[in-house]
Amino acid sequence: MFTINIERWVPKFILNDKNGYAIAKAIETAMQTMNDIVAQGLACVSDFYQMPEWRLDEMAWEYNILYDYNADVETKRGWIANALKFYSLYGTAEGIVQYLEAAFDSASVEEWFDYGGDPFHFRVNATGEWSEEAEAWAMKSIEAAKNVRSVLDTITFNTGDATATLTTLAAAYAAEIIEETTAS
Repeated sequence: MFTINIERWVPKFILNDKNGYAIAKAIETAMQTMNDIVAQGLACVSDFYQMPEWRLDEMAWEYNILYDYNADVETKRGWIANALKFYSLYGTAEGIVQYLEAAFDSASVEEWFDYGGDPFHFRVNATGEWSEEAEAWAMKSIEAAKNVRSVLDTITFNTGDATATLTTLAAAYAAEIIEETTAS
């Protein structure tokens, strides 16, 4: 934001006239008001750490990113500010971890070669407070952020007091569901 000084732009003979000076100052005031409004509007669009929560929600829709509208505002700010980075992480273990850490204290991904699983399978470990909402977020974020060919075997939630392991359908039956298409 900058301050407008109309006296730099108007010739001296106009400023020496009282009516000319009054008109110049009125123009200066209007231009300064317009400048302040434009700066405020630009901050609403580009300054993720100052914009209101409703704008963050709109930007999540505009960016078409994985987003939890019930998350706290600071988590939302981080998702919006890092949207391009998150896009580049889709399909990787780090992408899954980034989204899970929004709901849990920590998260990690074990790939099939780390634990002797079937090729392209993986397991997820999350530490923090478990709830049905957190579990739903975990499943949604894993499905959205994982590589399409990868298969989730288990999710282990460690709450400090207890540990719960959820086994997915593909891991339980040692099978993958493959959509078959026929050419016509």
